[in-house]
Amino acid sequence: MDPLMLLFLLIAGLTGADSVSSVGSMSVQSGGSVTIPCFYEDSYKTRVKYWCRESDGSSCSPIVRTDSPQRKDGVSIRDNLTKQVFTVTMNNLTAGDSGYYWCGVEISRGSAVVAWVYLSVTQGVSTVSRATVQSGGSVTIPCPYDDKYKTSVKYWCRGSDWSSCSPIVRTDSSQKKDEVSISDDSKKQVFNVTMNNLTAGDSGYYWCGVDTSRGSAVGTRVYLSVTEGKMSVRQTVANEMLSM
Repeated sequence: MDPLMLLFLLIAGLTGADSVSSVGSMSVQSGGSVTIPCFYEDSYKTRVKYWCRESDGSSCSPIVRTDSPQRKDGVSIRDNLTKQVFTVTMNNLTAGDSGYYWCGVEISRGSAVVAWVYLSVTQGVSTVSRATVQSGGSVTIPCPYDDKYKTSVKYWCRGSDWSSCSPIVRTDSSQKKDEVSISDDSKKQVFNVTMNNLTAGDSGYYWCGVDTSRGSAVGTRVYLSVTEGKMSVRQTVANEMLSM
């Protein structure tokens, strides 16, 4: 699968009840695609899963289901019983696709368990909203960008606020510093940042940035959480999907 299409978002933080969980929110570039994971308990393996869009805060209009329809317009759903995760792929996204969606599992007629996902379709630069990585491990963060920024300088910086972000690596110079490196794939319109040998001190806010003109730039923020101990099964599955 094309890494840009997958958006490398599957290492994001998980939300929802223990029975069903997913990424809590994500930012996706307009015109692009995204694959969203929805994890569920073993007892729900044979249940019907679905993807729906919230309409009024309490109701949700189904778009695709694992029984039927499994594909509708630019949206499709697949269920992996072995890994206990169903995935939803949305293509050719527009600003109108922004909003709340639910990962749902039917447990009986008229009853279901769900986890919500907020999807934000943006212009410019996009990335995952949160990444969780085990201490001592590595992570690659993708930063997709608009076609008009193909020749622009890209960079990775650290800081909670955009105005006080301290650059670490750039595509024009210092493409590698300590355990951090940056590479730009202009054909796929995505630059990737890899961080190795992570420690708890690396936790915090970072930014994918693109210089648009002298003294002007656009960027989007991601929170990196470096944890101690063994990663959960769901994080492990997400990382496997990340490397596809």
